[in-house]
Amino acid sequence: MRKTLDVSGDICPIPVLKTKKALEELNDGDELEVIGDYKPALENIKRFVLSQGHEVLETEETEKGFRIVIKVKK
Repeated sequence: MRKTLDVSGDICPIPVLKTKKALEELNDGDELEVIGDYKPALENIKRFVLSQGHEVLETEETEKGFRIVIKVKK
């Protein structure tokens, strides 16, 4: 299952906190796609996700913001 979380309009630490909450609701093997417009949040989310043992499948920076796809590992 893949879920999309839009954190546009939020600045840190809110995108990380919303990502944490969304990951807690998913099962092992599920994917979470996080999109947002506050580019510094990309590295913060990536760092948090890796520290929790999840896998980062994709990251992308665009003119408008960022996108990161996370595979849940529980």
